[in-house]
Amino acid sequence: MTIRLLEGAFFLASLAQPEDSSRLQPYIHCDGFAGGVRGVTLDRRPPTAQPWREVSSGGRTWRVSVVEGYRVMYSYPRTYPFANLKAERSDPAKYAADKQVVMRSLEELAGADGNTELAGFSNQGFSGQTVTKKELAGSTIGITQIFSDRDLVIVTIFFLNQAPQNRKFETYEEFIALRDDFVRGYIECVAKKIIRRRK
Repeated sequence: MTIRLLEGAFFLASLAQPEDSSRLQPYIHCDGFAGGVRGVTLDRRPPTAQPWREVSSGGRTWRVSVVEGYRVMYSYPRTYPFANLKAERSDPAKYAADKQVVMRSLEELAGADGNTELAGFSNQGFSGQTVTKKELAGSTIGITQIFSDRDLVIVTIFFLNQAPQNRKFETYEEFIALRDDFVRGYIECVAKKIIRRRK
């Protein structure tokens, strides 16, 4: 628990730092939404990393551009991680193609597993899609992708399963409610930060 408190202190300290010119700032500095979920770690993609990541789609491996990226791990108090969020900004010339590749990839993932459900959504200028397992099984039980066409940003959220004593939810229905609250709360937080940034 000491490590978790230190991680939380590190994350909160990062929130207090002045915002820089990065378009990802609104996407990585959201905290305390969805019933108190907290960011406990914030990691920046190494500047020396390749400016792309590999994604499988259509029986091929594609390169999706990544100009910059961050990872935020979220947990509820006294539980193990609930969500692993990655915010990545695309090369402006490649964003449209990147978006199509990752959307097809998630659709194919859902189609290959008969135990999942795929749904699309649109909210406050963002679009997205979610694939969710139909039961609490495996280490990852849901993936949500959120697209910001204005900022050329792709957010990928992996919702994590844990042993019952180490997670916030007990039933599948409780997980779905938490997932929906997380996605809605995150989008609302990002939208508000973007509005403030433009003023």
